[in-house]
Amino acid sequence: MTEEDNEVVVSASSFSRAYDLQIEVPLKANLEVTTMNGRITVDNVEGELELSSMNDSIQLNNVAGSVVAHSMNGRVLAVLTRVALQAAMAFTSMNGTVDVTLPASTKADLKLRSDQGDVFTDFDLQTQQSAANTSTSNNNGRFRIDVNRSITGTINGGGPDIELRTLNGSVILRKGK
Repeated sequence: MTEEDNEVVVSASSFSRAYDLQIEVPLKANLEVTTMNGRITVDNVEGELELSSMNDSIQLNNVAGSVVAHSMNGRVLAVLTRVALQAAMAFTSMNGTVDVTLPASTKADLKLRSDQGDVFTDFDLQTQQSAANTSTSNNNGRFRIDVNRSITGTINGGGPDIELRTLNGSVILRKGK
């Protein structure tokens, strides 16, 4: 891999035109990228990545380290080659599929949730029971029961927290090499 292969691409559009912003960064770089109307693509970067897109997708190819990625109206697709040992990570979308590939040896405590879709994984997930949360309302002592719909569990004995969540779409957690 050469220095030229480590890049961040942001594709965006305004009312009058579309444009691409392509930035080359060192292999080891911490990134914070936010767009309102644009797609974010990160290739071959190692570090702490914090990414947010309001109206498009986020795609991570062969990244390493820790990731917090959120798209309001787009999918989140990530392929990680290595994860930071003690860093919590989150991959979320309001309206899009969340599809993440982690190395097969990743140790993690997982929280997987899709409100209007399916959840898939090929990891050997050791699921945990999650109890319903209850809270008292102010209506004549009535109870409101909030049900936790998340699938929680561990892979490879557990480790840092990793969350994959979407409201409208599927959650896919893939086992890489």
